[in-house]
Amino acid sequence: MELGDGRAGFAKGNFYAEPAPAVSLYRPGRHWHIGKVLFEKWWMWKWF
Repeated sequence: MELGDGRAGFAKGNFYAEPAPAVSLYRPGRHWHIGKVLFEKWWMWKWF
């Protein structure tokens, strides 16, 4: 999730787990933002 100011957060998990979703949230930081930007660039290169 984008937070602005060059920072992003990261979450992963199993949203369909029973009896409740199992989600891990990671502390926001600049490294998550850089990873997000690189993934977006790769995705755009691969599909467009």
